[in-house]
Amino acid sequence: MFENRPKVRKALKVTLICLLVLVLLLGILAGAGWLYINSKLDKVSRGDGIDYTQPIEDTSILGKDLEIDPKYLDVTRNGGEIEPPDGEIYSEKDVDNILLIGTDERDEEFERSRADSMMLLSINNRTNEMKLVSFERAIGVSIPDVGDDWLTHVFAYGGPELLLQTIRSYFKVDVSRYVRVNFYVFETAITDIGGVDIDLTEAEAEWMNNIAREDKFEEGINRFDGPTALQYARIRQLDSDWHRIERQRKVIQAAVDQATTLSLDKIDLLADKLLPMVDTNLTNTELASLILKVPTLAGTEIDQMTIPAEDTYGSDTLDNGRVIVSVDFAQNAEILKAFLYDLPMPTVQPDEEDSSSDSTSSSYNSAA
Repeated sequence: MFENRPKVRKALKVTLICLLVLVLLLGILAGAGWLYINSKLDKVSRGDGIDYTQPIEDTSILGKDLEIDPKYLDVTRNGGEIEPPDGEIYSEKDVDNILLIGTDERDEEFERSRADSMMLLSINNRTNEMKLVSFERAIGVSIPDVGDDWLTHVFAYGGPELLLQTIRSYFKVDVSRYVRVNFYVFETAITDIGGVDIDLTEAEAEWMNNIAREDKFEEGINRFDGPTALQYARIRQLDSDWHRIERQRKVIQAAVDQATTLSLDKIDLLADKLLPMVDTNLTNTELASLILKVPTLAGTEIDQMTIPAEDTYGSDTLDNGRVIVSVDFAQNAEILKAFLYDLPMPTVQPDEEDSSSDSTSSSYNSAA
């Protein structure tokens, strides 16, 4: 028995050496993987280079049919009369919130523009669940040194930082990170991943055929390329801006589903092409962490909702004639908190003084 000790020690030594070599190899591969991922993420834009302290000279970016008389732009210099609710910003360590901003430029370069789409992507790192919350763009808020205006216009006046600050203040949600793309990137990305499958209603199919001026679409599943998906995501005259928001989320869900089918080679090519056209304040480490979560999130159905919630808003008209969505911010902050963090949903208390939700939606929809 004791005669075998040298052999045992030798075998143990060989085993330890093999384990050590294996660990070193894994470390080298992990390091190489990080260098590769980091090289890709370095392509992402950090900041759009726009000086938002300068006044808006071209008011057409606020909508051609919604140009404001310049005399109204500096009314109530330190802000408007729409005040945020009281209360603290709620957060949980296991939940990461990222504001997805879609601006309405149609070329590769970022310009001063409106946030045509604003969605809060919430990722629960403990349960590996995702949630997506759309903010109605005509929500009335107070903009510093401007006055009361639409939420969508906050971005034009102060960029992503002011938009993040506004959402934190009015909805008490913990969000300090954003990702910004524009119409051009949206169209390019959808086309390059191979398109998306969208389930159309009969009315939507007819509407899309009227846009195309031919019978290309039918009720049921249709494959959209980028430009077609953008047309679909922006439909509002068919019904309302609330349905438009739902269509945007449907396209996002379809894009996530399609992206999970791509090969590594395809993802590599898309990263080189698309990442330079994305603006974010997420660090490379934070982005890499999100990338590593993709396998666990693949195939996950995204829970969705729209803010403001039903029966918590009405309408109001500003001095310049613009119709805004007048929101009960205190109620919506509680509803949003309950949705994001799986807390008991509060009971909605309708404000009898506000106009009905339906009339609000239709009153500004034609001008939006």
